[in-house]
Amino acid sequence: MKIKIIDRSEFEKIDSPRRVIAHDYAHKFAAIDLGISLGYYGISWRSDLIEPIIKVSQNGSELWIGVDEKLAAINLLDGRIIVALPFTTYIVQILSLDSVTAVLTQEEVLIFNPEGAIRFSEALPDQATRMSAIGEYLTIKMLERDSFTINLMTGHFQQSLSDRASPIPKSQSA
Repeated sequence: MKIKIIDRSEFEKIDSPRRVIAHDYAHKFAAIDLGISLGYYGISWRSDLIEPIIKVSQNGSELWIGVDEKLAAINLLDGRIIVALPFTTYIVQILSLDSVTAVLTQEEVLIFNPEGAIRFSEALPDQATRMSAIGEYLTIKMLERDSFTINLMTGHFQQSLSDRASPIPKSQSA
């Protein structure tokens, strides 16, 4: 897989169904070369400061692409676009894990099964800054320093124990 920055005219030469992420007022453009059997796919985005996030799934069968407020996934076995989603906030991070792909936007986390089906999604109480995985748990750090944990198998979402306020000890009377 090779990614090459291109100009608008080169982007417009890519067949429309292969433009996996296309913004109306794009300033930047790229071609993703997936080899002889799959060919080129195009992406465009608005921001000069943000670069696309591109991840291959751990089993090597999907390519996940996120930029600005758009997400796409391509099946690397047959070239089908299996996910194409717009969001209302920016994509922050994409993590490829053993059995899922996690996508973090500023206000939401989505967990995808292999082949692009949404396993579950959760709105976040604050703006997210990053996420990390340990075993079957995903920890999401928030702008206001809180963090939340999601069990990737059950979808159970809770504030991380280390962030919870300690109970106020009962006063002891003499």
